[in-house]
Amino acid sequence: ILGDVDNLIFNQTDKTPLTRIEIVTMMLPYLEKHLKNGGKLNHITRHMLGLFHGQHGGRYWRRILSENAWKPDATIKVITQALQQITM
Repeated sequence: ILGDVDNLIFNQTDKTPLTRIEIVTMMLPYLEKHLKNGGKLNHITRHMLGLFHGQHGGRYWRRILSENAWKPDATIKVITQALQQITM
């Protein structure tokens, strides 16, 4: 929904919106830093659950994150596992 906001408001027609997969990939370093500093994976992933809403594999994305991101030993492998369901 908000993918074109900058283009519409700021007339930035030279920028193409990022894909959802690009957004997740860009989040990985942030997630790693968050985990390294003692944060929990689900602190971030709960805001990412709806990212693939209406997309092929979106239900699996939400399911994998919901079932695994809360675990104390959860790493970004949970994200990559969920992302594989989208790219299949």
